[in-house]
Amino acid sequence: MSRDIIFMTFPQPQREAVFLRRPQRFLAEMSLPGGSDELVYCANSGAMTGCLTSGMAALLWDSADPKRKRRYTWRAVEFEDGWIGTDTHLANRIVEEALRLQLVPGLESYCTLAREQLVEVGFRVDFVLTGPYGECLVEVKSATVVEGGVARFPDSATPRGVKHLKALKSQALGGKRSVLLFLVQRADAKSFVVSNTHDPVYAEAFDEAVASGVEVIALAVAVSPEGFGIPQVLPYANDSLTSVNT
Repeated sequence: MSRDIIFMTFPQPQREAVFLRRPQRFLAEMSLPGGSDELVYCANSGAMTGCLTSGMAALLWDSADPKRKRRYTWRAVEFEDGWIGTDTHLANRIVEEALRLQLVPGLESYCTLAREQLVEVGFRVDFVLTGPYGECLVEVKSATVVEGGVARFPDSATPRGVKHLKALKSQALGGKRSVLLFLVQRADAKSFVVSNTHDPVYAEAFDEAVASGVEVIALAVAVSPEGFGIPQVLPYANDSLTSVNT
């Protein structure tokens, strides 16, 4: 199935803008049609290194709520010959739709889905799937940076991600099928790797989780102003599930 087919449309209403700068991790300054500049919400805690240049075309979601502190949410930015999804909050919605349509290899047999389930103290997993062979936990992470066709995660320190890895490891050791799913919202990723460059602690926890039975799936979706393409499975760099020096 072609990755260019839109399987999930962008939430509306949507507005075009021009990216100017990112003064804070959760804020971006945009130039709106008509010439006004506005700070918009950036739902991406990663550094997005190498992805941002002033003057890029951008897509915003318009809440149309004048009482909202930030009326607009940044959803995507045009990069070279394609678009990059910048809203990590959309990742779970994309994955949920892919699961519902049975587009995630290895998870097609599950028939029901529950969101944000508390599975141990301090850890709510993104999805609990149920099927004929029992339950499966699925935790979703967003990878934004791609270098030389390789999607890399993380691109900044992520203590919360380390906490999630330890919880998944515990669940896997307890006999529960546990899956860590990385979603890349851009079409130029050809493979995926967990890098220890920005957070060696995460890389070490990742290796331990995989060794304990946590499964890993990496998917990429093409992004366009119309929406998201059919998810494509990404192979691992060097055919390894372990972290690498990058």
